[in-house]
Amino acid sequence: MVSFLISSVGNGQAKNVYGKVIDKHTQKPLYGVNICLKDNPQGIGTITNKNGEFRLWNLPSDTSTILISYDGYKNYITDIGEFNKSQQDLTVVYLEKKSDHANKTSILKLPLLSRKEKDQ
Repeated sequence: MVSFLISSVGNGQAKNVYGKVIDKHTQKPLYGVNICLKDNPQGIGTITNKNGEFRLWNLPSDTSTILISYDGYKNYITDIGEFNKSQQDLTVVYLEKKSDHANKTSILKLPLLSRKEKDQ
């Protein structure tokens, strides 16, 4: 469930993207989520504020894909090309946490060898 408010600026040469990112389970806004243009060498991007809101201003007219990423959560990639209306309501991006198995670290306990055993 992802959507963005995109409006044209000037003669359609640039786009603005507005959104809000929320944890899908807790329904709380996520602060510091990375929002960037996917595969963009210019490094255009931003992060969400304490309310989970973000804005990307004056995006190149050929902008089509946005990557939304946050540590511990699944990345979300969306195509913004389908949102060409100049007026849409601000809506929400719901991010899901990665599975617990992916975030766990295993510690392996090995027996210590005596100096005599190491030399053999």
